[in-house]
Amino acid sequence: MVVDGPLSYEPQGGIARRMYAILIFGVLIMAISVFMIAKPDQWVDLAMRYCRLPYMHPLEILICLGFGVPFILNGGRSAFPMALTVFGYVLTAVGVGLMFTPPSYHRRFGLWSLQKMRRLFRPAGVFSLLLGAFLVYAAS
Repeated sequence: MVVDGPLSYEPQGGIARRMYAILIFGVLIMAISVFMIAKPDQWVDLAMRYCRLPYMHPLEILICLGFGVPFILNGGRSAFPMALTVFGYVLTAVGVGLMFTPPSYHRRFGLWSLQKMRRLFRPAGVFSLLLGAFLVYAAS
């Protein structure tokens, strides 16, 4: 048993409760990756529709910060502490950067990059599937 503070408890073996955010992020990345590999054109179309939604910009900020901060706080407990902590800082920096980016610019950039990178989504899906598997392994 590891005790960090008055309210923390971490059982030996298994996945600590604090690592669930990293585990969930890895599983989500893997699920999205399978879709990108299997149907890259449909993935691009879906992502382009998402870019046009009015809440896309604040949702991406929340996602980056909502996962970035747990990576920073709990990456040190993983099998690869430096990698997960750095990944958390990158996610957090992207979230903070998006806070200072006008939503219209973010939307235009998203649509532009989706159109330009359409043929790269299948190989990117393979890479992100491996990244998701790495995150699941590192969190367990």
